[in-house]
Amino acid sequence: MDRLDCNRSYDCFTGNGIAEEFVAGFILEQYGNRDLGDHEIKAAIISDRQISAYYYNAFEKQFVLRNIKTYLITVDEGEQAKNLSQVNNVIKELNECGLNCDDWIIAFGGGSVLDIASFAAALYTGKSRYIAVPTTLSSMAETCCADRAYLNSGSRKNTASIAISQTAVFVDPTFLKTVPKKYIPNGYSQIIRYAILSDFGLLTELIEMSDAGPTNLRLFLNRVYAARASIDKKNPLLLGLGGELSEAIEGYFRFMNYSEGEALALSLFATIPEKAKAAFAAIYLKLDLPTELKGVSFNAIMNSLKDSYRKGSFYEKPLVCYEEKDGKGSWAIKNPSTEEALAVLEERLKRITPGSSQVASKDEEA
Repeated sequence: MDRLDCNRSYDCFTGNGIAEEFVAGFILEQYGNRDLGDHEIKAAIISDRQISAYYYNAFEKQFVLRNIKTYLITVDEGEQAKNLSQVNNVIKELNECGLNCDDWIIAFGGGSVLDIASFAAALYTGKSRYIAVPTTLSSMAETCCADRAYLNSGSRKNTASIAISQTAVFVDPTFLKTVPKKYIPNGYSQIIRYAILSDFGLLTELIEMSDAGPTNLRLFLNRVYAARASIDKKNPLLLGLGGELSEAIEGYFRFMNYSEGEALALSLFATIPEKAKAAFAAIYLKLDLPTELKGVSFNAIMNSLKDSYRKGSFYEKPLVCYEEKDGKGSWAIKNPSTEEALAVLEERLKRITPGSSQVASKDEEA
C-alpha cells in the first residue's frame, strides 16, 4: 500500500486490492487504545447498485472479520441522480442506522455517488467520519483533491455545493476493470483538461494507460495531482475551462444522452486553438472520445446557453480563453459581458456542430 502525493491534510492510499483489505483496519487504527465501552462500531457504505452488485460482498468481509457493523445504502448512479432528494434519502437511512461521531460513512462508487455521500456526510448531524473509495478514473483523479461536493437541480449542473472533510481516500486500480464503457471518458476528459492547462505529457501517459491499463496508477495519479496543484497555484478559475459549453450539452439532454466526460471532451475540443485541432482529433480517436455534437441542433444548444445567462447561471462567471502574444500562447481568465461571452461560445459551438455555419448564416440573413 502506497501513499499518493495529493497535498492534502488527509491520507490518500493506493494499491491493488487495498479497498477489500485495509479500509476496516484503518478504521480500527483511528481509535488507538481508546475504550469504546459497549459501543459497536458502525459503518454505512453508500454505493450504487452496479458497484454493490460487483463488489459489496467482498468489500464487506473485512468489516465482519473485525466486528464492525455495516449498513449498505444504495443510491442511483449518474449525474441525473445527483440531487438533494437522493441526499435526503441517504440522511434518513443514516439516522435509522443510528450512526454517531464514533462511526463511519464510506462512499463506494464513482463521482456521482461520492458527491451524494459527501453531501450527506457533511449535513448529517451524527457527525460520523467519512472515507471515500472511488471506483472510476475520474473520481480517483478528483476525490483526492476535492474540497467541495456538488449537486444538480433539474437540468442545471452544480447548483448546490458544500465543503467536505474526509478522513482518508483509498484508490484501488482493481475497480477500473469494470467501469462501464460509457463512463470511461469521464476520467479521460478531466485529465485532458489538466494536460491542456499544465502538463501535455499527461496525454502521452493517458494514451499508454488506455492501451495497457493502469500498470502504475500511483505514478500516473501523482502526475495528475501535480498538474492540478500547478493550476490551482496559478489560478483555480482556470479549472473552469470548457465548463459553460459542457454544462449546456449535459443540461439540454438532462444528463442522459452524453456523459459528463463526453460533454466535457466536446467542449474542450471546441476550445483548443485551431493549430492543435488535428493532433487532438487523433488523440480523441485513440481514446474513443467524440469530436462532433450529434442528436441536437446548433440553435438548440445556443438557446440553452442564452437561457443560462438570462437566468443568471453564468452571471459574472469568468471565461477561460486561449490567447497568443509574441508567438507564445497561454490560457487567460477573461471577464466578458454577456454578449461577448455568448459570441465566444457561439464560435466554439460551431466547431463541434456539423452544418452550424450554414445554420448561423441563414439565421443572420433572416
